[in-house]
Amino acid sequence: MSSMQSSRPLIGAALSGRQLGILVAGLAATALIPLIANDYWVRLLIFIFINISLASAWNIIGGFTGYASFGHGVFFGIGAFVAAIGIVRYQLPLLVVMVLGGVVGGAVAALFVPVFKQKGLYFALSTLAVMLVFETLLQRWTFTRGLRPNDLGWSVPTQMAVVDFYYLFLALLGGVLATVILVVNSKIGYALHAIRKDEILASSIGIRTIKYKSIAFIISAAWPGVVGAAFAPFLSFVAVQSVFDVNITLNMILVSIFGGAGTIVGPVIGGIGLSIIDQIAWGNFLDYHRLINGALIVAVITLYPGGLVSLVKSIRERRRVAKAQRQSFVRSIDGTDETVGRT
Repeated sequence: MSSMQSSRPLIGAALSGRQLGILVAGLAATALIPLIANDYWVRLLIFIFINISLASAWNIIGGFTGYASFGHGVFFGIGAFVAAIGIVRYQLPLLVVMVLGGVVGGAVAALFVPVFKQKGLYFALSTLAVMLVFETLLQRWTFTRGLRPNDLGWSVPTQMAVVDFYYLFLALLGGVLATVILVVNSKIGYALHAIRKDEILASSIGIRTIKYKSIAFIISAAWPGVVGAAFAPFLSFVAVQSVFDVNITLNMILVSIFGGAGTIVGPVIGGIGLSIIDQIAWGNFLDYHRLINGALIVAVITLYPGGLVSLVKSIRERRRVAKAQRQSFVRSIDGTDETVGRT
């Protein structure tokens, strides 16, 4: 076990004190935006918060552990249905259904434990298959379709304003990031890092790989359940087609990889970066929106497989080397001048 503890996470996985301060300050500054922004920007930021939250949760299993789940959207959808049923059928408050969404999401994730005997593509396809199974069940089961037999979804009432949802999803984002930071800097985080690097070696030195993979998966599933539950009243109408869309899972993966999978700030940078690209493409090149988005994403991932985080590190490293070279050059000149003076 000492070998596991001496194995530190990848550079960028754990935050320094300065980076943590910047992250906290950024969240605090973001809380002031509704004071100066209109509803359009407030809604846009809500979706950015959701994207970052979901990607950060997926990153626990997909980035830090190295097990790419292609069915993670099922937990978001389950959370939304738990909230819709709880609010409409049983008149439960939003806070209660959010907790229930996380609990049910984590409980469903526990069913995936046998799947962890698989790896790579087989694991990814198995998680995708489970999502399709839940999608079919919820679509066919009368109890989950609505109050009436012919209903195809749930109309979820709410008294909350857009600004209220803004602060709710901002708080959830802070909770997700805090969870990721705690996990990465704990014994669990070191175990996940070892599993990602070499699972066979990790197992040989005493790390219970199934246990830690299961813990990571349940944590990464609980938060989408909570976020999905909070999303139900914001969406106002919950149906299988709206909350079990495979694009939700793909977006989690894309945001995480684009920003830098296996790092804390990666999903944050990825969520903001993709949103900026999307807004620029929509506003200026509507007919080529998807083409521009796809080309930029492919370019970044191809040139910098570590995502935008690796790009930032590369720029900082080049600046550091250039600064060191300038200082070396200045010292050499000063040395030459002193030699000439003595001569």
